Amino acid sequence: IAFIIVWNTVIIPKGKYNDAIALMDAGNIVEAYEVLIALYGYKDSENKANSIYDKYKAEKLKVAKAGDYVFFGAYEQDNNTTNGKEDVEWLVREEKDGKILVISKYALDCKQYNTSYTDVTWETCTLRKWLNNDFLGAAFSADEKAMIPTVTVSADKNPEYSTNPGKATQDQVFLLSITEANKYFSSDSARQCETTDYAVANGALESGSGNCWWWLRSPGYRLDRAANVNADGSINGGGG
Repeated sequence: IAFIIVWNTVIIPKGKYNDAIALMDAGNIVEAYEVLIALYGYKDSENKANSIYDKYKAEKLKVAKAGDYVFFGAYEQDNNTTNGKEDVEWLVREEKDGKILVISKYALDCKQYNTSYTDVTWETCTLRKWLNNDFLGAAFSADEKAMIPTVTVSADKNPEYSTNPGKATQDQVFLLSITEANKYFSSDSARQCETTDYAVANGALESGSGNCWWWLRSPGYRLDRAANVNADGSINGGGG
């Protein structure tokens, strides 16, 4: 029996490895990469996967659908600047008309919604400016930025309060509204977000589970507050 178990654990990876090589040769990069990463530790599967990683990222973007994860851009995440930026992983929430809506898998940084304590909307807050200037420039190359369309971001009302949501904006990067956070995530647990070491170093607060709270663009119960998602994934419409 011991001999049969050992024989099976050898023959199955070999078959999958050969399948991955055949997929590479046929130009099916996405399938080949995903088979190879499942075989790390077998022969040169890791080296083979690394050799097609850039092609995989590009091809995955072309075929991504809601629920998939894709890599796009790079940003400091492990708080170790000596090893360079880490690739940013995004969750695809919607695919429509040849475009995909993505949200970062991890909380990448820690910033105030607005740097002064005053009445603001998404249109006028400093976080919007930071995302569409500083973050955009830090996370994406010129070619990558050219791939990100400028879209109309609606001024969704807070469903609990009558605060003024401001005007619609034209942005490349934006926060979700309360309405969108409910639309694109089916439960509190799905909205839970882990933070990176870099974000923690910049002030992000972690719960015991390693999750953090994150901003939404909807106004809170007053215009000097913005709605957010709590560490447990529940939505705080009153704002913080």
